[in-house]
Amino acid sequence: MDPAVARNIAHQSHARQRNRFGEPIVEHVERVAAAVGIEDRAVAFLHDVLEHSDTPPDELISLGLTVNELAALDLLTRAPGEAYELHALRIAHAIGAPGRLARRVKLADLDDHLGHASLPDNVPPYAWARIHLLAVQARRAEQPRQTAAARVKRG
Repeated sequence: MDPAVARNIAHQSHARQRNRFGEPIVEHVERVAAAVGIEDRAVAFLHDVLEHSDTPPDELISLGLTVNELAALDLLTRAPGEAYELHALRIAHAIGAPGRLARRVKLADLDDHLGHASLPDNVPPYAWARIHLLAVQARRAEQPRQTAAARVKRG
């Protein structure tokens, strides 16, 4: 999917929503998308859409979402009642191109969450999830794909 189309969908889908940090979800989505390579950007823009809006997968497909992108979004979407740890492990151990894509986007998502100066008491175990995702990337010799700005920001 064209990242510009994905960005528009994300802004429409999350127009007035706020996250657990009290900030607009679209600000978080923009930071996550900026932290990944261009080939991952559409999924980064959409990573919260299926979980936090009424936007159906069929609509995303009709607007150009690929099979691999949809599979990655399915991985990134936490099912109702699914424990956060199980959700993170599902992404960590997913196989193929959708698994690699989902891991890159989820790491950018986790890095953004962990980048807050203080975390509320009710946050999921983001640091734990990040460790597991990075371990799988290392074991599979996957190279994270980030923008130049993200590489500079992280040192």
